[in-house]
Amino acid sequence: MMVVHIETTGFEQAVKIAETLLNKKLIYDVGFFKAENQTLDPDKGIKETLEIILRAKSKSILYASIENELKQMFGENMPTMFSKPIIQMPHEQFAAIRTETE
Repeated sequence: MMVVHIETTGFEQAVKIAETLLNKKLIYDVGFFKAENQTLDPDKGIKETLEIILRAKSKSILYASIENELKQMFGENMPTMFSKPIIQMPHEQFAAIRTETE
């Protein structure tokens, strides 16, 4: 099992991604979070951006399918994404994710 983390440019984009992944049963559930990020631009100094982070639980085996879905949706402008393994979880929650995803 994993938690997939996807950084989007706004709430509408996050909802579009979530609806697509939920409808295709690639994720079990989803949460949205606001994130203020700072990056260093060599020419302009510190650049601040506001992103909406989408976090969802899924099976690790579905990561490539989720990545491919985002590539189809966004092409070269695909949002940043990565996953984190779920190390421990109550059996009932684990079973729900296993049975409710592809």
